[in-house]
Amino acid sequence: MPPLIFPPGIPPLQSVNKIDRVQNALESGKAPDSFKSDARLKEACFELESLFINYLLKEMRATIPKSGFISGGKAEEIYTSMLDSQLAKEMASKGGIGLSSLLCDQLCTEPEDDE
Repeated sequence: MPPLIFPPGIPPLQSVNKIDRVQNALESGKAPDSFKSDARLKEACFELESLFINYLLKEMRATIPKSGFISGGKAEEIYTSMLDSQLAKEMASKGGIGLSSLLCDQLCTEPEDDE
């Protein structure tokens, strides 16, 4: 598994704990009782969608060629990183791309027994 890259402003330990929690639920095959209609699960799904949108914005911004004529240097990079982070949070809070609702629906449903 490649190393996780966390955007600025999000403590890696906090994000890793949430990722571990969701990963353990997926590996066990069913969501724990504490996940069902849980505000913490919804918050984790919201944050994951926010991280995903932030990554999309960062990658889209990287495709724009820099002219070099007017460059803000490192300060501009920091500003655009912070801007992308806030835009991602705002977009996710307004419904985003629908990833958080899909994740919540998937993690809150009971798996069907094939036996």
